[in-house]
Order: sequence, then C-alpha cells, then structure tokens
Amino acid sequence: MDVELSLNWHCKNEEVAEIPKSLFQLLQAIVDTGTLRAAADECKLSYRHAWGMIQRWQGIFGCSLVELKRGRGQKALLSAFSEKLLWEYQRISARIEPELASLASELSSSLASTIKQKKIPSLRVAASHGLVISQLRDLAKEIEGLNLDMQFQGSLDCLQQYKLGHYDIAGFHLPEGPLGQRLLPRLKPFINVETDTLVYALRRQQGLMVATENPKNIKNLQDLLNPQVEFINRQKNSGSRITLDAMLLEKGIDSDLINGYANEEFTHSAVAALVASGAADCGFGLEAAAAQFNLAFMPINWESYWFVLRKAQLNSSPHKLLIQLLQSDLFQQRVQILKGYDSRRAGQVITPDKALTVLI
Repeated sequence: MDVELSLNWHCKNEEVAEIPKSLFQLLQAIVDTGTLRAAADECKLSYRHAWGMIQRWQGIFGCSLVELKRGRGQKALLSAFSEKLLWEYQRISARIEPELASLASELSSSLASTIKQKKIPSLRVAASHGLVISQLRDLAKEIEGLNLDMQFQGSLDCLQQYKLGHYDIAGFHLPEGPLGQRLLPRLKPFINVETDTLVYALRRQQGLMVATENPKNIKNLQDLLNPQVEFINRQKNSGSRITLDAMLLEKGIDSDLINGYANEEFTHSAVAALVASGAADCGFGLEAAAAQFNLAFMPINWESYWFVLRKAQLNSSPHKLLIQLLQSDLFQQRVQILKGYDSRRAGQVITPDKALTVLI
C-alpha cells in the first residue's frame, strides 16, 4: 500500500480551472533558458504546444505571462505576474510537500496494517528534512524493497522522539569542527552510547543565500545587521536554526537586531524560494537549495548528517537494507548531481564513544 498526496492549484474566475504543473515547469524553464523555444525543448513540448499553453492561461488569468523580445533567438521574459506566481508556487510547494510526504507515509502504513498484503521490511524514521533525505523513501522501495515510514521534523525533535521510542531511527545533522563541538552537549541527552550506534549519511555545505546579483552586498553574518536587509529564518529546533543561533552568539551578533529573524520557514527550499521571489534578501541554508533557485551563495560551514539507531537492531533486515541503500551506487549518483554535497562516507557504521567525538 503506497499512498501519495499532492498539492493542486486552481484558478477560480468565471470557471474553475486546474493550473497544470507543466505550466509552472515551463515558466521555470523560460527563466533558466531565456527563450520560449529552448524552454519548450527542456520541457519536452513542441513550440506550438508551449505557446498555446501560455496563450490559454493568459486568457484565464486576464494578464500577460510572457513577453517575447524580437531579435535573434526571440528572448522571453516572465511578466511581473507570472514571476510572482512561479515563486509563490515554489515557496508553497517547498513548505507543504514535506508535510504531505510525512502524512502520505503515515497513511500508507496505517492502511497497510488493515489489509492482508505481503509484508516488506519497514522502518519508522524521524528525519531532518533535506533534498537528498527526502528521496530516500522512494529509493528504498525502488532498489531495496524497504518501506520507510518517514516523518520530517527538526533535528532536536527527531532525537527527542527517537529517545521516547516513537521511531526506529532518527536523522539529524551537526556542524563539523569547533562549532559542532560546542553544540554537541545539546545532542548528548538523546544518544545512549551503550545502546545506540550511528550511521553516517553525508556532509553538506551551508551558508548565506542571496539574489543572484546580491544587490544588498551581503557577504557575511555581520551584514545581516544592515537595516535594509530582510532575513528569512528556519524554525526553532531545526539543525540549521541551532547552528545559526550558535554562530551569531559566537560573533557577538544580537539576533534581535536582524530584520526578519523571527520569520520562519520549515525547509531549505522554502527559504530559498522566498529569497528568489524578492520577499526576503537573505536566508541561511544549503548550497543545493540556493542552486535550485539560481541564487548566489556564500559558504560558511560544512555539516554532517547522521542516523542514530539501536545496536540491538543493527543486523535486522530493515536496518541492513537502509545501510545498503546509503552505500549503493544509485544513492551516490543522486547526491553527486547536487551542489554542496559529499557522500563518500555514506553508510559507514560507527560506534559512538562516550564523548560522541565521532560526530565532529
């Protein structure tokens, strides 16, 4: 039993019309390629079909979506309306789709328990969200025949729920180096060195995400104090928020003086989408999320992503399948296409020492 939940958009004027995902894909391709013809090719549409789609939705919305510039290559630009529509679609999707994925996973498991069907290995996973981690559920079924009932939460929330016995595995991340060492005491209460073990997943680059031209000239954390800079933050208890709070404290920067610091989003992609839309000037997050929205990126630190599980379950079939997935060529390929990721140590099983120094 595999349930999928999706987000659908409708336009209600004289008639109710569902806005197809292909329209948003075409608008993004126009941004990426600069011409309607190249955008149509990228979306595997004929030029005639792409132009017809644009004209149809211009009629429904009652305003222009794309402006075609005469000349070589006939450049295409999004109108202010379609640009806003695209960024809002990406922002809302980035915010809601992880929650839909969590609900779908929960519903699939609940329905499967009520009917007779061939059982497949299954794990309850609380995981901090990420562009790669969110793909694990599909990859697990695709190549390992493993069901991951995956719920996305902040790192600390994941660890707390794991300690309470609500999940088989928790996924969390921690900065590398001295910063990670200073944050380690916050994680120690949730990891039992006698009964738990760790599996390394990957490392990823974090930093500041800004508009491509960086109009506010943001280069480092100190620049966030500029009263002209509007910031967008991650939610409390997320690993990224904990990291950022610690870095600001270390540099003596008062977060209360940063415009927008109390404004929160729940995924890296949602933060990046807000910056791309112009609703915020800067956000802190992953290089991969910045690349997803064609943003400029100022790297600040690397962090490692880990799974914690019980030693007694390490050799069970579901746990071994997950480790094999992390070590697989397909997982490596998925990671390599994203900027700011390194998975060379993926799938290594590490016994934690009392100080948990392996994490940093």
